[in-house]
Amino acid sequence: MTTVVRVTVVPGDGPEGILLLSLGGELDYTNAERFRHDLFEAVGAEPRDLVVDLTELSFCDSSGLQVLLGVRGLVQARGRRIALANPHQRLKRLFHLTGLTEAFCVQPTVTRAVEIMTSQTPL
Repeated sequence: MTTVVRVTVVPGDGPEGILLLSLGGELDYTNAERFRHDLFEAVGAEPRDLVVDLTELSFCDSSGLQVLLGVRGLVQARGRRIALANPHQRLKRLFHLTGLTEAFCVQPTVTRAVEIMTSQTPL
């Protein structure tokens, strides 16, 4: 049985213009639509760069990738960027096999993803 995927806004004093989110659980076709709603709601209307911590995301199928691509499109349409941080080995392989590692700026840690976001100007 699939567990619900959780979208959590990371509290604290994140860098200006960067939204930090954490995902947890298993992301597949059974919960992709709910995930899409929760993710887009968390992103909101304010144009910000987005860093998504995948540490607690234990599974992601093609439905989950479609949702992530959708939010990537939203963020980029606002002239901002998205980075995914700390994916498990299976997720790293999935991003590599699908050619999405560069598209999502996959990084080994949240700290590294934030460093990249703060060292570059928006798109």
